[in-house]
Amino acid sequence: MPTPSPSPGAAGAWGVLLLVVLTAVPVLLATRPLLRRLPEPAEPDGKTAYRDLATRRFVASCTTLAAAAAVLVGLTVPPAVWPSWWVLAAPALVLVAVDARTTWLPLPLTRAVWAAAAGAGALVGVLGGPAALGRAAAGAAAAWLLYLLLWRLSGRGLGFGDVRLAPVLGAATAAVGWSTLVSGLLLGSLVGAVAGVVLALRRRPGAFAYAPSMLAGAFLALVLGALTG
Repeated sequence: MPTPSPSPGAAGAWGVLLLVVLTAVPVLLATRPLLRRLPEPAEPDGKTAYRDLATRRFVASCTTLAAAAAVLVGLTVPPAVWPSWWVLAAPALVLVAVDARTTWLPLPLTRAVWAAAAGAGALVGVLGGPAALGRAAAGAAAAWLLYLLLWRLSGRGLGFGDVRLAPVLGAATAAVGWSTLVSGLLLGSLVGAVAGVVLALRRRPGAFAYAPSMLAGAFLALVLGALTG
C-alpha cells in the first residue's frame, strides 16, 4: 500500500531547509577529499583519474544538485522516508556524478553508499514503521533482481556497478510506494534509452554512464507523483 504523498508544506519550511543543509553541506565538504583518496581501478582503460575530478566546479555542481534534490524530496516525500532519499541526494549523487565523468562506479564508494542505505533503512523502520521498512526491503530486492537479469541478458553490456546501485534506488522509491518504485525504474530506463540514442546520433560509440539515468528516474518519479497527485 503506497504511502500518501504529502502536500508541499507537509514537513514545514524549516524541516525542508534542515534537510537541504544536511544534504548539501556534507557533499560540499566531503567530495573533494573523498575523490583524492579513492583508489584507481587496476585497469583504468584511459579513464579520468578520480583525483582529477576534485575541482571547484565538480564540487559546486554536486552541491547544487544535492540541494535541489533535497528540496524536491522535502516537498514531495513523507518525512518518515527522508533518510533513504538523503542517501540518493548525497552519497549516491556523488557516486553517480563520478560515473558520469568516468563511466566507473568505484566499489569503495558504492560500499559506503550501501552502508548509508542500510542505516537509512533502519531509520525508516523506526520512523515509518514495519510497512515502510518492508516495502523498502522488497523494493531493494526487486530492483537488484531486475538489474541482475538485465546484466545477464545484455551479455554483460550493462555494467555490474549499475546492478550494485539498483537496490539503493529500489529501497528509496519503494519506501514511498509501489507506484513510485515502478515509475522510477521505467523512467530511468526511458532516460537511459534517450541518452543512448543521443550519443549514437552524435556518433559516440562505446560504453556510456547509465547510473545517472537510473538516479534521474528515481527523482523524476517524485515529480510525476506530485503532478498526478
